[in-house]
Formats: sequence, C-alpha cells, structure tokens
Amino acid sequence: MQKVVVSPDFYYFISGSKPKLLIHSGTHGDEFEVIDHVQAAIQKYEKDLPPFIFVPRVSPTAVKNKSRVNTFGHDLNREFFTDSDDFEVQANIKIIKDMKFDIFVSFHEDWEYPDYYVYDVGYSNRNDRLVLDHNQKLKEKGIGLYTGVDDPEDPDLGFEIVDGYIKMVHPANYHDDGTISAWALNRQIAENYYCLEIPGGAERQIKKFIVDSFFEDVIIKSIK
Repeated sequence: MQKVVVSPDFYYFISGSKPKLLIHSGTHGDEFEVIDHVQAAIQKYEKDLPPFIFVPRVSPTAVKNKSRVNTFGHDLNREFFTDSDDFEVQANIKIIKDMKFDIFVSFHEDWEYPDYYVYDVGYSNRNDRLVLDHNQKLKEKGIGLYTGVDDPEDPDLGFEIVDGYIKMVHPANYHDDGTISAWALNRQIAENYYCLEIPGGAERQIKKFIVDSFFEDVIIKSIK
C-alpha cells in the first residue's frame, strides 16, 4: 500500500496497478470518527483485499473543521460535478476518472438516527444477500437496524429503508446530481456502490465492529 500525496492536506493510498476496490471516508467532516476505524480495517485485512484505492479524507478541510461543508462552503456530496471549481472535487475526480472499480464503498456516520443502515446502489435490482446477512449479524449482536425514511427534509433524499437496507437501481442516462456515487456510476467507473450510515452516537467499539464486519462479510466475500 503506497501513500500518494496530492497536497499538504490531501492524500490517498493505492494498492496494486489495477485497483478494483474504491474506499472513501471523510466525505463530511462531522463524520470523522469512522476514518480511523476504516484505516485500521484496511491495515488488518489488506492481504485479503483486491488492489484498491483508499481516500481517507475525501474532504480534508471539512474534516479539519469537523463540519459538513468544506472551506469553500461546499458539501462535497452535493458538489461533485466535472466543472466544479472546488479543489477537493477536482482532486477526487483526478484519482478515479480513468478507473474501473467492481466495488465502491463510502463510510459515513448519521448523527440523527441511533440505528444503522446501508444504501446498495448499482445497475442490478437484485438485493445483495451479503449485505442482508451482514445486517442480520449486527442485529444478533444487539445493533439496531433503521426502518423508516432516511431524511424527509432533504430534497435529494426521502427514501424508505427497511431493516437497515435500501436497494436502489441506478437509472440509465441519469444526470449528475452532485453526489459522488452518481458521478461514478454514470461513467461506469464503479459497478456497485455501498454507502454505510453508521450511527454517529454509537460507542467507538460499536463503530469499529460495524466497519470490521462489513469488510469481513461483504467486501472480502464480494471479491472472492
């Protein structure tokens, strides 16, 4: 795993010559606790992972300020457009624009809800059995799975989640809507996108368990 420094604040890690796995954390700076858990999991499971790219702080200035928006006033997951003048957007685009990933995983924290949920987005309408089994494992450990609407007040959201899972089929000819996932899927840079919403108020060991479990139950098994 090699560290690539783009600027004093922005860097990423790459493993292998043809990465098949893209991992993001630190898209929103108020979701910073999960970053260390993701980095620790990558170090723990590196030998079992395919070649990958890991961007620990997708929005480094937001992480530095522990805020949802970055120094330029942008929520990076609403500003991801090819013609954006935001340095952080362009830095992330440069990393992935010529890649073809089998899996794209983005780790987030949701401070509104005490329960866990996962967005599963791709071209197929098939529910992902690995994610469903992963969720069941967490439930058996006493971790709550969210059922309800993700965010009824956000015009870009308002999706119904059941038992911590929502399957979303990415439509053909979809427009760039500012989200990183839409930008990547529109260009077939990634085949499947998983967005984990880990409860922000959970204890650190619970967050670590969720992250480790997703690596074990979904990422590693998806590749094999």
